[in-house]
Amino acid sequence: MLYTYFRNLFAIARHTGLACCALGLTAANLMAEDTWTRFRGANGLGNVPNCTAPLPWDEQSVAWTTGLQGTGNGSPVVYGNHIYLMSASPKTAERYLCCYDLKSGAELWRQPLQTETHHLHTRSSYASCTPCVDDKAVYFTWGSPANVAVAAYTHDGEFIWRRDLGYFASQHGYGASPALFGNLLVLFNSQASEQLPPGVKPGNSRVLALNSETGEDVWTCPIATTRVCYGVPAQFHDSQSGQEALLFSDTGEGMLALSLASGERLWNRKLFTKRCVSSPIVVGDLAFGTEGSGGGGNVLFALNLKSPEHEVVYSVQRSAPYVPTPVARDGLVFLWSDQGIVSCITATDGKVQWTKRIGGNVSSSPVIAGDKLIGVAEDGTVTILSATANFEEIGAVKLGETMRATPLVGASYVLFRTNSKLVCVGTP
Repeated sequence: MLYTYFRNLFAIARHTGLACCALGLTAANLMAEDTWTRFRGANGLGNVPNCTAPLPWDEQSVAWTTGLQGTGNGSPVVYGNHIYLMSASPKTAERYLCCYDLKSGAELWRQPLQTETHHLHTRSSYASCTPCVDDKAVYFTWGSPANVAVAAYTHDGEFIWRRDLGYFASQHGYGASPALFGNLLVLFNSQASEQLPPGVKPGNSRVLALNSETGEDVWTCPIATTRVCYGVPAQFHDSQSGQEALLFSDTGEGMLALSLASGERLWNRKLFTKRCVSSPIVVGDLAFGTEGSGGGGNVLFALNLKSPEHEVVYSVQRSAPYVPTPVARDGLVFLWSDQGIVSCITATDGKVQWTKRIGGNVSSSPVIAGDKLIGVAEDGTVTILSATANFEEIGAVKLGETMRATPLVGASYVLFRTNSKLVCVGTP
């Protein structure tokens, strides 16, 4: 398995002092993994080029539908024949780590995670985090104002380790998803010092890299504390330092690059004045990040990763997304805004190819399956567009209930997580 390969390479690197890039731990290698093992799949790009799932679909193309224990906004992940996701009771806040059989949808096991009720944004949930998984375990986080926890369980649902990271300050609730890079489990523990209710003390933001086998700290990097940001980092090769690096979008830091091996600050480019909810993506030599608010003022920035100054190549303000993360294919970037306006731009210069209003409120991120762009409105309407420079609406399917989770794309199927069920379309 590739993750075992990466794990062994990284262990060698730590003991020998060799750079990760010398051992081949690069973003290009990561893209060779064709399983959806973290939020938005390989390096967070949300794109499975050879997916053959039938889109749109009819009842005969639904492999199975299974009911979920509780609700949640977090996405499922897949490893082998197992699906993992988090769910929670909206009344008691009890969380569950759940495992389902990919072929049948049958629940294999469920682990309860007790915590207390607390304030949430109206569109958030007690299970807004997406797990990540490798050949050894499934890793996940959950949080409340009193404590953020991160834990690992085996594929059979047996406990391995847990870390309690302490106090968490936010006005919207917890929603950070972990990501694996070799044997490093990386968590963007962004917290708030602004827009807090009276009497709530500010938090302390940091990025943590844990040993995935033990949960122990490998490195930690303090970052500016302003507004809570929720993105999952992307990996890229930093040409200036020659190191493999992680890219973050953060209100206080801007676009921030850290050394994957050590957590050392490599550079940052301050861009944002509003909250960053979407995740950064890396497309060729460009990095894309967005900022925004519920009241508007959303902006997408494209940064040049190859230049020493990491200058802004262009920005997009009209119909830029706030919560949804962009997705790219064949030199194009697709923006699906929170208000259901979809735009296609040229990645290199931001030239608009087309813009169409699809409609609906949107919290999930668009994904690409083969040559089809998938977007989901909060009312459960799934819209399928052509992922090309020529606009074409291929079709739409109504799932019939609230959906804020980003779909999972496999080689021949797509998983949709609604408030109460998991739907598999195609052949798992």
